[in-house]
Amino acid sequence: MKKPLLLSSLLLLISCQKSESNDGSKEEPSALQEKSIDIGRFKSRNDLVDDLYQELVNKSPELKTLEDELNEINPRDTTEIFNNYDDKSYSYYGSAKGNTEGIRDSILKKKILNLISKSSDRYDSKKAEIESLVTTINKKRTEITNYHTALKIVLTLPLIEKYQNDHLPKKSPFEKVIEKENQLLEKVKENTPKY
Repeated sequence: MKKPLLLSSLLLLISCQKSESNDGSKEEPSALQEKSIDIGRFKSRNDLVDDLYQELVNKSPELKTLEDELNEINPRDTTEIFNNYDDKSYSYYGSAKGNTEGIRDSILKKKILNLISKSSDRYDSKKAEIESLVTTINKKRTEITNYHTALKIVLTLPLIEKYQNDHLPKKSPFEKVIEKENQLLEKVKENTPKY
């Protein structure tokens, strides 16, 4: 049910973006404009898809709202509550088993290990439902990340393709360089003594 909703949202954003770009807005994205080498870009983890997408976000209220919503939700805050709780429980059981190793009476030791094991089993069933919810949250987060990446690529592909069409270099300068290289190669060969 949610996948069709995500797909229709994606298609709506794409159609909005296409109609926006057909409205005479022919300004080339600044990420694609010729400029001197931006050392900062190489130092940061940014890439051209993200740079182009950010420009689209800055121009589109729908994308801006979507990005705000994506930034607003932080499932890690919620899942960390469970992870901390779970870590303490496992730490306790590990410590309890370690302490049991110090018991010299084998019958008592076996009873205590059995007691720990039963408590651990009760804990596993007690936390199962929450653990399932955490797993669902993590799966949904992965799905959101996947679709978000797809959204960025689908929306920025037309920008790079337009750039490619508008800025394809003419062949003549390259052909002139090859012609010059051929001439130089012949001169080098002529001046090379026979060996």
